[in-house]
Amino acid sequence: MIVTTEDYILQYANDASAGDGQTENGIPAFLRELFQKLNVLFIGYGLDELEILEYVILKARTGRVKPETRHYVLQGYFSHEYELMKSLKSYFLGFGIELVPFLKDSKDWDQLLEVLENWAQKIPASAPLVLGQLKRMEELLNE
Repeated sequence: MIVTTEDYILQYANDASAGDGQTENGIPAFLRELFQKLNVLFIGYGLDELEILEYVILKARTGRVKPETRHYVLQGYFSHEYELMKSLKSYFLGFGIELVPFLKDSKDWDQLLEVLENWAQKIPASAPLVLGQLKRMEELLNE
């Protein structure tokens, strides 16, 4: 649990620079691996945690001019926040993150449940093994 600023710094600190090879914090290593190998959908959360956004951005820096979109943020907005949503959509896209907005004017955050239920009907479930095999084939083709 993170309660203080010190707790926060210790939680996300990357101690690999200490030079002894034994003090690396597992959280930065986990985040690095997660964002390099998997597609991530942030639901109802956003990318407010700058440390998480940092790993997504660093992962996107592979020498390409425009990073490949592999991560998504499902985020609700009120109608009066339309211009903010457009700006954030453009901002995140520059880092390979696609903002998927939905209006929450009539049901507020309860609208998120309807969006997810709609997606569940449209996106067929697949066995994790099949998804892993497809990902590995994609990696081999890109080598």
